[in-house]
Amino acid sequence: MALKTTHLYYLPAVVAAALSASAAAHAETAAPAWDFEFHGYINAHAVFADCDDSGAAVAGNALLCTGEDATSVSNGYSPASFQFSASTQRDGFDLKAFLAIEPGTTDNSAFNGNGDNRAYRAFFTVGNADMGTIKVGRDYGVFGIDVVLEDMALGGVGATAAIRSPLNTTLGAAGYGYVFADRLSQITYSRQLGEHFQADIGIFQPLDPVSFGGNGYVGDSGSERPGIHGRLRYNFEQGYISSTFFSQDVATPNGDYTARGIDVTAALQLGATRLAASAFDGQGLGYYGLLIDGADINGTPRDTSGWFTQATHTIGATKFGINYGVSTVDLAGVDALVQVEQQRKLSAGVWHTLWTMFTISGEVSRMEAESHAGESIENTAFSVGLALSF
Repeated sequence: MALKTTHLYYLPAVVAAALSASAAAHAETAAPAWDFEFHGYINAHAVFADCDDSGAAVAGNALLCTGEDATSVSNGYSPASFQFSASTQRDGFDLKAFLAIEPGTTDNSAFNGNGDNRAYRAFFTVGNADMGTIKVGRDYGVFGIDVVLEDMALGGVGATAAIRSPLNTTLGAAGYGYVFADRLSQITYSRQLGEHFQADIGIFQPLDPVSFGGNGYVGDSGSERPGIHGRLRYNFEQGYISSTFFSQDVATPNGDYTARGIDVTAALQLGATRLAASAFDGQGLGYYGLLIDGADINGTPRDTSGWFTQATHTIGATKFGINYGVSTVDLAGVDALVQVEQQRKLSAGVWHTLWTMFTISGEVSRMEAESHAGESIENTAFSVGLALSF
């Protein structure tokens, strides 16, 4: 649902001055007309996880649970979100400002002591069909964005993450076949090239490496120069093929390295069935989030790769889907054999939408992380969710 004002004028102060005998008595300047829109999305999922109790150890796994089974009532892969935009035209250019507040709904601390209020996007765009469009501000990055948007878990859960103390969102298939795009402060230029091709190129504020697994390098990236990301996408009537890349320098006490990644994603719509596949390769990139556990504790970059495939089918207002993904992590520097070598996930789900805005979903996911020593931990998660979009 959109709230629109087609002809709303802001009238600035009228400046009246006698500049000369022949000047106009006063001048009036009107601001352009703006169209305003407001959208939102709120969801919660009851998640039940069969945690691993084998006693095996896999360092750097994507936040799987061990010991007793666990539950949560939490956000899915998409956070709760309120989105505001204002758009207008001026001298043949389209201008748009956008703000999305995406805090999620999950917290297990009294008085919301652990609440995350930094999940947001804020940017503006200026451009037209002839000149292309420039985006300025904080938005999802270009690298990996197409496979993220294909993941059926955007309407559900996918892989759980730290289920006893849930994060802002779950992981979808991030860490199980692709790397999450993340929100980046950026200046990115996009241009349509002919009838079918689209190109994007931009710079972004370099990210600092962090570690969720506790065995990765943590530090300041140095920010000597901006990061670079880009995409080339070929669109056709039934789908698209795209390739994206990511590159930024990382400074460590033992020397600098360049974190890099490249992926290829394709989607094909065949009637009510949609097929999608993607693969990536990276160095120092991380394997479930950008620069998360991308290097060993001394800053030696880890090589990573992965692939993801998915099929969905829609019957009326009901969508069925299944996907499978694998991510592989090579040893680097001082990594021990307990370090994760491969992560796999299989998910199946069903989503039924009422009144075009209210969705009931159910999912089951099987996740496994295996170390270079051959040990593995496994989780199985079941979820039932409710979501409202407007």
